[in-house]
Amino acid sequence: MPVASVIDRLRTCVLGLIVLAASTPADAAKTDVIVLNNGDRFTGEVKQLTRGQLKVATDDAGTIYIEWDKVVAVTTSLEYDVVVTTGGHLSGRLAPRSSTALNLVAANGSTMVLPFLDIVSVAPLKAGFLERIDGTLDAGGSYTKSSGVGQLNVDLDAGYRRPSYEVFTDALSNLTRQSGAPAVTQYTVQSGVHRYCDNGDILTPFVYLARNIDLGLSFGTAAGFTGGRYLQRTNRSEALVALGAAAGREQLIDGRVLNDVDGVVSVAASSFRHDYPRTALDLSLLVFPELNRWGRVRSDARAKVKRELFGDFITTITAYDTFDSEPQVAGVRRNDAGVSLSIGWTF
Repeated sequence: MPVASVIDRLRTCVLGLIVLAASTPADAAKTDVIVLNNGDRFTGEVKQLTRGQLKVATDDAGTIYIEWDKVVAVTTSLEYDVVVTTGGHLSGRLAPRSSTALNLVAANGSTMVLPFLDIVSVAPLKAGFLERIDGTLDAGGSYTKSSGVGQLNVDLDAGYRRPSYEVFTDALSNLTRQSGAPAVTQYTVQSGVHRYCDNGDILTPFVYLARNIDLGLSFGTAAGFTGGRYLQRTNRSEALVALGAAAGREQLIDGRVLNDVDGVVSVAASSFRHDYPRTALDLSLLVFPELNRWGRVRSDARAKVKRELFGDFITTITAYDTFDSEPQVAGVRRNDAGVSLSIGWTF
């Protein structure tokens, strides 16, 4: 079966799971209480805290977003996975303590005091598989009648969270169709597991798939492992650096097959603004310095600006650059760069 057909089928399965997740009714009663520093009080269901905003589902006002530094008390009925600035993961129910701190009540009844500004992430420990999945799906396209060229861009960033680990998938795909020519599909997919250690380290086994005809690559695979940690993680910004190694194989468009042994450098940084419209800047860089062909370096760089439209819908501008310092097929490019505009949904 052609690689493009396999990827299309995988994409269809992923989209089906996302739609099913979206249609799954929430089974938690909206009995959580949130109190703000101006005295306002909300009753609902705490969905998550991420990037400095608390997401709360209410009966009367729908889903609302509250800036975390304006919250002075939270009471929840369910247990949550709580991440602190040091990278540690804790679990328990949230309960009021003071205007600057919360009590985290563990399942065994023990209590830990956590200052509000030490908490950078909160996610419910729900029983259902689909309820633990969150992420963003962006899609955009273009068509030029004079040339008969149409393009479809799909960007998926999804994660399945548990207290000590997260299974993630980050995929960027571009489908180009032109009159009188076969369709061309190009993509990069990284999927793996973030294992969160008590000391703040993050260990990540992963697989990486790529296809880029412009760079001479018909299909590339790699399996690797990195270790890293957050250099900064606050309610306004994040910066993560990881180092590791990988082994893989490249199927080139001229029919040759190459085996690779690579180092891995991964850098990710984000900055976010909470005032409406919510805006975030996400930067990522994945570099494979080749060890068995010294001097060759491959990389995948992306920059995304996400801006709130309404509710859970966003518009995204994505700039990307896939690079190969020494392409292994004569006459192909060293860079494949582009910019896309898409509409996204945060789930």
